[in-house]
Amino acid sequence: MNGRAGLPYARGVRVLVDVANGRVSDELIAMLVRAGHTVERGPAHVAAPRFDVVVVGAVDAAERLRREHPAVAVVVFTRTGDVEARIRALEVGVHDAIDAGFAMAQSVARIGAAGRRAAELPRPAERLEIDGCTIDLSACTASRDGRVQPLTRREVELVRWLARHAGRVVSRGELLRHVWGVSPGNETRAVDVAVAALRAKIERDPAAPAIVVSVKGAGYRWG
Repeated sequence: MNGRAGLPYARGVRVLVDVANGRVSDELIAMLVRAGHTVERGPAHVAAPRFDVVVVGAVDAAERLRREHPAVAVVVFTRTGDVEARIRALEVGVHDAIDAGFAMAQSVARIGAAGRRAAELPRPAERLEIDGCTIDLSACTASRDGRVQPLTRREVELVRWLARHAGRVVSRGELLRHVWGVSPGNETRAVDVAVAALRAKIERDPAAPAIVVSVKGAGYRWG
């Protein structure tokens, strides 16, 4: 039995806490540990992939995490009574938005639930093999015929999104929203430029791409 005597908790998950408010952070960590979870404190943007759920105290940080680490559950702690921040957090796709004024036991239960849901989902592959190219998303590299090319963080996220949605066409607007984090209404040639740079690193023949395929008037398709 995990947690307080006499109170059974569901199985624990791995939780990373990155909340600036020291009092809230200390209390939250203590209660998460008592609830049977494995908990660390640290910078979410660095360590997030090792955890089932990340707890942050800022919507901007949450949005970035959702974009860069979609397999990790993200929970935002907002200031007491800040309804607007919770709405904005939910709109950018976080798994839960919790008012700091809520009872801590309730917050711990919600964080655990978000982490368990994320832990049950299959993790996307971090190493991809396609058309003779090996792409290591964790190491940010692509290799073909023994030649290793470094990938930028943007290129890694571009590959991650396209590969996750293999089998369908992904529009430029979708890529701008989920990889660049900007409104599709601000569509520019940024996507095409980034795709061209990526193709130069991963394609056998960038002029006749077989991995990131253009679909005229619609966008791109993986493979």
